[in-house]
Amino acid sequence: MIKQNYFISTIFLLLLIPTVNATTILVSNPQELNAALSKAQPGDSILLKGGTWKDVPLIIETSGTKEKPLVIAAQEPGKVQFTGNSFIRFGSDYVTVSGIHFTDGYTTDRAVVEFRNKEQQLANNCRLTQCVIENYSRPDRFNTDHWLILWGQHNRIDHCVIGDKLNSGTTLIVELNDERSQNNYHSIDSNYFKGHSPLGSNGGETIRVGVSRYSLTASRTMIHHNYFERCSGEVEIVSIKSGNNEINNNLFYECQGGLVLRHGSQNKITNNIFIGNNKPFTGGVRVINPGHTVSNNLFMDLAGERFHSGFSVLNGVPNSSISRYHQVKDATIGHNTFINCRSIIFGAGKDAERTATPQNVRFTDNYIIPYGRSLYEDANKDGGIRFADNFYRGAMPGKPSAGFREDIGWKGVDMKYGDSIYFIPDHKSGIDRSLLSWMDAVTTAPSWYNLDTRKILDSEVIPVSIADAKRLPSLIAGLSTGSEIELTEAGLYEIDKSLIINKHITIRAKAGLAGKPELVNVSGKSLPSFIIIEKGGSLKIENIQFNSAYKSYGDVQAAISTTTGPMNGSYALKVKGCTFYNFNESSYSCIKGAKSTYADSVTIEDCVFRNNAGSAIDYSAEKEDKGIYNVERLVIRNSAFANTLGGAVNVYRGGNDESTTGPEVIIDHCTFSGVENRAQGCVLKLWGVQRAAITNSVFNNSGAGGRVIWFEEMSWDKLLVDYCNFYRSGRVSSFYNNVTGKHIFNSNPLFNNPSRFDFRLVKGTSLLSAKGKPLGVN
Repeated sequence: MIKQNYFISTIFLLLLIPTVNATTILVSNPQELNAALSKAQPGDSILLKGGTWKDVPLIIETSGTKEKPLVIAAQEPGKVQFTGNSFIRFGSDYVTVSGIHFTDGYTTDRAVVEFRNKEQQLANNCRLTQCVIENYSRPDRFNTDHWLILWGQHNRIDHCVIGDKLNSGTTLIVELNDERSQNNYHSIDSNYFKGHSPLGSNGGETIRVGVSRYSLTASRTMIHHNYFERCSGEVEIVSIKSGNNEINNNLFYECQGGLVLRHGSQNKITNNIFIGNNKPFTGGVRVINPGHTVSNNLFMDLAGERFHSGFSVLNGVPNSSISRYHQVKDATIGHNTFINCRSIIFGAGKDAERTATPQNVRFTDNYIIPYGRSLYEDANKDGGIRFADNFYRGAMPGKPSAGFREDIGWKGVDMKYGDSIYFIPDHKSGIDRSLLSWMDAVTTAPSWYNLDTRKILDSEVIPVSIADAKRLPSLIAGLSTGSEIELTEAGLYEIDKSLIINKHITIRAKAGLAGKPELVNVSGKSLPSFIIIEKGGSLKIENIQFNSAYKSYGDVQAAISTTTGPMNGSYALKVKGCTFYNFNESSYSCIKGAKSTYADSVTIEDCVFRNNAGSAIDYSAEKEDKGIYNVERLVIRNSAFANTLGGAVNVYRGGNDESTTGPEVIIDHCTFSGVENRAQGCVLKLWGVQRAAITNSVFNNSGAGGRVIWFEEMSWDKLLVDYCNFYRSGRVSSFYNNVTGKHIFNSNPLFNNPSRFDFRLVKGTSLLSAKGKPLGVN
């Protein structure tokens, strides 16, 4: 691929050529580096010898000049690795740092790169270029930090790779709480923002410019020509909280969130491209506050709704405090193209508080190829949005919307991006379609960076017999990621230590066994869990039994749990065909997520949870009511829960934070018999779950002393209970009392053989799903 002139990095090479009367100094360690800095003059170049530099505090107090900047660079770009507790502090003017790779560490104080040393030493006209920050997150998910912080004025971050930040805290911040950092004219350009995993909490922004306290201040930051790939930390990918910024010529690819004008006014969003490929929660631009311009942008295949919409203009709060939502006024939205976006909404977030409707918003000269049968949604319909000279493709039902007309004989061009081809209509929207021809990781990352960093998972299969059971902990510790443990015999696998999972591992029974291998504890002490998932771990487990109480040995408090120690990043758990029983204390759980841990997905299929005193599945460890939760997506299918004193499922997300997408809970074709019949008990406690579907399931003699299902939801949550049978069971409880569908039954279910935990309904049952299958397990 040929790079555009804008991205040609010849200037980087020129920076390393000494100017007249300048000195080039080669240094090999931090001591030599500090000595060189103390003697450096404007125009000098300090070159770092290749290798691993651990625990390096690069504090720069020596200035260059506009004509003779001071250069600090890797002798060979990318060959210098800053590890451990390494960081950079720009505390002077006209300094360029380039070619450094931050990896295998994290900072213990402040940011990785900060354009300020001490409070009085701000950086001006400094530059970070051709650098990489990845694998540099603090180990605890909620030990907050930031990677890059801009202070001062006229600083630049360009042609860098900024990788997946796994702990809380905004990746890149522009600070305004110092008068010397306002009206700053910083440039954040030509960077590759290499993903951001969902945080499951507020505080996962990729870029934030300002804060609400200084949102009436002009920042004048320029964010342009950056490539954002799958940046999905939270609903705000780029959060603008100041005024007079320009965000243009960026490409957002499959990002679950959007560019949000959260605070401030007079911002310009122009010539950006948003590609969702119909991935869930992919969004575009959200407009709040007055005076913004959103023009010449391209929005394609964005599947998000509400705050994740392809495009939204928010309702404000009357007489809003500076930290809430100011009314949208005097905004110009023109010359944009919207292709197959699930939601374009005006008046988003309308509720009892947000009643200040957008006013004098001009929506003109835009082009829409609609997702469905409507062009947009107007929640207020009060004339605050003025539509004029817009086009749409295809016949719409009924009378065309005012301000729109059909584009007859429309034309366009197919454009390839990645592995997909997109049709872009010809229209006076003015979007620079050439962005699609060259904007990607290749054109933004440093030329020295290896973009193909995907890990190839090994597929080694290790057979383990009953005789080798006690070797399981050490065997797993020595495996490479992607390996499989195959238990070769039915019967008791006696272990005396927890199995620690800190890589991608599969544990399964050998196919064709007469029975299931059964894990039991034979140590004299209680184990916290049979299996503990730690940082870096993910687990797939199939056809195993977990018995918590074996003979007179110590019991086991959980079958599968996460560590209680530091754990950043997410994990995945797949459980299929397993049985869990004899977890005999009310505080025990079969499957449990600990506080400050986060599962991207948990899937449970064809399992049986029986004869337990505690809860079966517990993801309720976050109790601070700050919108934090432990599992993004929990799917339970074709599983039975029986003779259980505690609840079957407990998922908790407290508070009213709107920055995240989960939790989502799917429960389908499950049976609950004799579960949680204590006074005020609950079988399925789903507090704060934002999306849930409990379908095709049977509740028999469960929750009789209280609730079968308990929701505490917001008005916009999507919840459904349908095609379910409730017999001698409690009630379905929700805040808004509108979650049940039309197919709710109250019949006595007849099971094949409940004494042997065969909860399939007898042949000929009338309790059928919409597809004609019996309800409950099949």
